[in-house]
Amino acid sequence: MSYRMRAGVVGCGKIGSEFSDDPLIAGIYSHAGAYAASGRTDLVGVCDSDAARAARCAERWGLKRGHTRVGAMLEEVRPEVVSVCTPNETHGAVLEEILESPHIRGVLVEKPLALRTSEAMTLLAKARDRDVRLAVNYSRRYAASHREVKELLDAGALGTLQAITGLYVRGVLHNGTHWFDLVRWLVGEVEEVRASGRDEAATEDPTLDVDLALVGGLRATLRGCQADAFSIFEMDLIGTEGRIRLSDSGHRIERFVVGGSPHYSGYRALRAAEPMSGGLADVLVNAVDDLTIAIERGREPVCSGDNGVAALRVAEAALQSAREGSTVMVAPLVGAKP
Repeated sequence: MSYRMRAGVVGCGKIGSEFSDDPLIAGIYSHAGAYAASGRTDLVGVCDSDAARAARCAERWGLKRGHTRVGAMLEEVRPEVVSVCTPNETHGAVLEEILESPHIRGVLVEKPLALRTSEAMTLLAKARDRDVRLAVNYSRRYAASHREVKELLDAGALGTLQAITGLYVRGVLHNGTHWFDLVRWLVGEVEEVRASGRDEAATEDPTLDVDLALVGGLRATLRGCQADAFSIFEMDLIGTEGRIRLSDSGHRIERFVVGGSPHYSGYRALRAAEPMSGGLADVLVNAVDDLTIAIERGREPVCSGDNGVAALRVAEAALQSAREGSTVMVAPLVGAKP
């Protein structure tokens, strides 16, 4: 590709830029780093409400200045692609302002797309009206390791799925939607949600325990843990012919196959198979490349705005369920593919 799209980042915190300076991180985990590394983009602008942070980010990536106002960045450097990496509660307002720019062709938004489904749907409609490709960073969709898991599931390598369980921290909207999107992508649509949690009234984004009923009758269970104790994100998929366990936030993927028990004659057990490659290194470069290709070809991104809305609808149903003590139905989102 000879033409490189002009790119900007709004929000210069960890996922926006600072992960690129973490000595423990191998690979590219920031949006600014992804735009700088991609052969399809040039990073031309960064913006943060904290002037000192914006200035540090601009210096880090060799830019003349960092902006503190989104509108000023859009007007001065005219990016065609922009990432939204601001706090969750600001995603909707920042995205709405970006969509007003006549130069914008694509936006990559950190999860969740918005805090309310109604707001997300309005923004998605506005993006379509302006022919802007909208992607949401449910990052595991862009990881080769997780695509291999999906291929195994699609090929029936686990037989008939029997159970899906998981653990997470930091809010049903913030990290819970990551898990809901992963379930939708790997397994299928959610039909019913039942949730509970002692802190459901204490915060706008509580870490709830959530039970899901999927199309076809399979059930999935997600349990919340305390974020101040440790970070965790896991999914365990168990079928009649094997098991795949995603742990350490996806950095480790274990596969088990059914074989003879080493302990009891005549019994079958799950035996560890060759370990699969895990990790999320460079997924943001994959997301950036995919978004620019989607713009060029007029197709939807790998993780589209529709996917972002669908995950948000499950989280919103969980919040409603916890408030009311009821089971909440999730109607299919027309046009949304897992």
